[in-house]
Amino acid sequence: MDYGLNGKAVLVTGGSRGIGKAAARLFASEGARVFITYASGRERAEMLVDEIGRAGGACRALRMSLDDPQSITDAMERVEREANRLDVLVNNAVYWGEEAPIEDSTDASWFSVIDQTVKGTYLVTKAAVPLMKRGGWGRIVHLSSSLVREGKPDASANIAGKAALHGLSRSLAAELAPSGIYSNVVIPELTLSEWVANAFPPDVLEQYARSFPTRRLAEPEDVAHLIVYLCSTANRFVNGEEIRVTGGK
Repeated sequence: MDYGLNGKAVLVTGGSRGIGKAAARLFASEGARVFITYASGRERAEMLVDEIGRAGGACRALRMSLDDPQSITDAMERVEREANRLDVLVNNAVYWGEEAPIEDSTDASWFSVIDQTVKGTYLVTKAAVPLMKRGGWGRIVHLSSSLVREGKPDASANIAGKAALHGLSRSLAAELAPSGIYSNVVIPELTLSEWVANAFPPDVLEQYARSFPTRRLAEPEDVAHLIVYLCSTANRFVNGEEIRVTGGK
């Protein structure tokens, strides 16, 4: 299938690892000009840039943190300066704050999560939309979490922040479709990223994988293929959706 991404400019926030990294690789393999952002892991981001370059793709790493509005402005200005367009935005960067029972949460820590997840994503998207409108076409994907549906004790700020992105996406889908811009949410189950592999003992992951009909956890590439489809010209009518990637769980 021709995804029609050759020559398009793609921004993947938090694109140096996990699902974002897999998506960046796949976009580049389709001929897109890829920009990834990182908050602190510059070396890891530059390694991905080099890898994509050696494979014949185009990728640039930009420092950007969701809690630093100036870094967002700087990154978006650099995309405009270097590509003079933006066709695809993948809001993948995540800040998972400290978990605590709500009565023990401090206002500062709770709202820090909201500021980064909601305000940061809003600022990136706000800067991206005019560039998409200029080209008369665009695709936006927001990465969420299956915990928005399931809930999780002691994670009210993190889950509330992700849930807010669902409302943002639905509003954008209705608002921007007349301009040729679609917005969707992708909701992965626990995905076997580098972070997950290091955070949980292998036997815990194996046991959890057995609860899936597929008898395995999703890999980042499984989610990335859906993201790339939603952000491609092959996606002609999927807009305003919230798509779970669960292996049938």
